[in-house]
Amino acid sequence: MALVGALVAGCASAPSPPTVLPSGDTAAVSSYLSKLIAFEMQHNKIPGLSISVVDDQQVVWTQGFGESDVQQHIAATPSTLYRAGSISKLFTATAVLQLAEQRRIDLDRPLQNDLPEFQPAGPASEAMGSTDSDAHAAHITPRQVMTHHAGLPRDRLKGMYAEHVEPLGTVVALLNDEGLAFRPGEVFSYSNLGFSLLAHLVQTQAGMPFAQYLRRSVLGPLGMQTSLFEAGPSTSPPMAKAYEGRQPAEELALRDLPAGGLNTSVADMARFISMVFAQGRSSGLQVLRPESVASMLQVQNGAVPLDLGLQVGLAWMLSTLDAHRIQGAGPVAHHAGATLYHRSQMYMVPDHKLGVIVMANSSTATRAVDRIALAALSLQLQAKTGIRPAPWTRPPWDDTASTPQYTQSLLGDYSTAAGLVRITQDAANGKLQAEVAGQTLALRRRSDDRFGLRYALLGLVPLDLGVLGDIGFTLRAVEGRALLVGSAAGQDMLVGERLGAPAPLSDAWRARLGDYVQTNADALSRDYRIRLFETRGRLLLEISNGKSGGENGTFIVNPVSDIQAEVLQNLAQGGQSLRVVRVDGVEQIRYSGYLARKR
Repeated sequence: MALVGALVAGCASAPSPPTVLPSGDTAAVSSYLSKLIAFEMQHNKIPGLSISVVDDQQVVWTQGFGESDVQQHIAATPSTLYRAGSISKLFTATAVLQLAEQRRIDLDRPLQNDLPEFQPAGPASEAMGSTDSDAHAAHITPRQVMTHHAGLPRDRLKGMYAEHVEPLGTVVALLNDEGLAFRPGEVFSYSNLGFSLLAHLVQTQAGMPFAQYLRRSVLGPLGMQTSLFEAGPSTSPPMAKAYEGRQPAEELALRDLPAGGLNTSVADMARFISMVFAQGRSSGLQVLRPESVASMLQVQNGAVPLDLGLQVGLAWMLSTLDAHRIQGAGPVAHHAGATLYHRSQMYMVPDHKLGVIVMANSSTATRAVDRIALAALSLQLQAKTGIRPAPWTRPPWDDTASTPQYTQSLLGDYSTAAGLVRITQDAANGKLQAEVAGQTLALRRRSDDRFGLRYALLGLVPLDLGVLGDIGFTLRAVEGRALLVGSAAGQDMLVGERLGAPAPLSDAWRARLGDYVQTNADALSRDYRIRLFETRGRLLLEISNGKSGGENGTFIVNPVSDIQAEVLQNLAQGGQSLRVVRVDGVEQIRYSGYLARKR
């Protein structure tokens, strides 16, 4: 029912943007954005939010809205500190590039040359313990890590958020224990652990703790005087409190601070954006060489077939499903950020030296900060250059029946980042439908020969699916794989891969079906509900905690032996390992550092 609730909540209409913007009319831009922000904050129950809009070396508009601390009635301002989440990765990458300029790091030299203790095993789907499998790690480079193509697992959930976190240097042991999720260079696979690994490389080569190096060599020269990399929220008064909606929440410390632990403000972040536009200069200092700044914004993964249309720079994301809103302005660089209860979004169009940063202090602000940032960038671009958003509407429905052969080719089970997706035909009318996240959505053909999703509440009231409704789906053969591809406004993305017929479940795995209880729970996972179950021949792992952060969902488990499996993502092979271990003579399953025994 969570999907239904989200769809119903998304039905309210935001204020309409101005149809015509006279050149240079930033007042009209800020007036509209103020209305949009007020709407989004009320609609999504966001206590506090701050924004800065940057034009080259100037902040053309910045403001805080609502309260950074509801209980103390402290207003949010441009100087309010928030947890930046994954936007922090851009600063970690900046540090790596600084050391590369000094020839203390080589982006294309295997990490093992500088970190010989880095020895993760290959993906579980390959022969366990084989020489070829273990050799994968010998080829992983800093460039692959910065572009999320090193094959590293996304997270080590155990200990990721805690009251007291482990030191950064433990990341190598954690990765060695987890092993790789994919072969290096195979496919884009986002990894927070990878940026902790890069930070360990930084502090090893710089000869000082990572946070100290960032303060001295990146944040300080940028003039980001109130910004710091810290495991937890700052104790400084400008720090925003954390909320889930309008309810106070506890923002735990983060182990992987290089991936998400920057405490900063939109005022300070505006200085980072201006540095990029000034080819690495800030307040008369050369923080990065121009060629380093350019390399961060260059597509690094153009030769990876499984990435389809996804484009990635060095830590920057260069693709977005909403690109039509700023089409015609040249490349768009962006990065989102999320911790347990803080959300942020940053967009830039380097060709026109325009950027925007939005930060908020509630877990309910994910889509809001994105919509606000895109609207701000689009309107400011129009005011500065006259470039208007390219007209784009969803392709209309086309009820012309697909060929039986094509319809049959779509039927089946798919492994996706959202878990198992099953495409079937309605027994009553023969129409296609997708079963995902416990809901059944109609798959209806569109005029662009793709299929779109349609949902009707109680089977009667059609609901707008938002961005999800913009996506058209089709099946595409890539490197011998049957891939489910999503497209919106010309942007393709890998959604999943069709699975073959399930192999019979072994007696060992069948005996493990049932509910589990954790034996090493921490502050993040103490309320986890864990279940292994089988449906139509597929082994599934259900994890739910009913709160922000951590794992939530139902995932496909692909056994590769009687004691090891992989938790699939958007390919039919690969993913984080799930192992069977014995602790004090009791069999337990082990996933992402957590242990659980059968009830």
